[in-house]
Amino acid sequence: MKRRYLCPHCRAVLNPNVKVVCVVDDGERRGLVLLSARPGDYRMIADPRLGLREGVTCEFFCPVCQASLTSRADEHFAELLLDRGEGEPARVEFSRVYGEHATFLIDGRDVTAFGEDADDYEDVNFFGY
Repeated sequence: MKRRYLCPHCRAVLNPNVKVVCVVDDGERRGLVLLSARPGDYRMIADPRLGLREGVTCEFFCPVCQASLTSRADEHFAELLLDRGEGEPARVEFSRVYGEHATFLIDGRDVTAFGEDADDYEDVNFFGY
């Protein structure tokens, strides 16, 4: 079964095909972005007029219910659910800073880190909310 990324609020499927669809707001502009569905793959597609800049913290929103995807565990991250078709969905937490490569897959009590910037967040408690 294909991995399905879900909004943690409304549970809408955010990857109807191969990319994960989110709304992003950098404080000046708002638009759609298409993210890779593979943790640790930081390629994305966005309208160049969106003007995303390295180091800017962006707000991510669900394109269906418009709820903020800011993590409950740490405001530096956005949070999605990952349904792999068995049991409870895992959580995927990824940096909200454009150009920063830090993603965490939280499955039960296991945390798997991805990206060269993940070590900067080794003290984050993803279970303390």
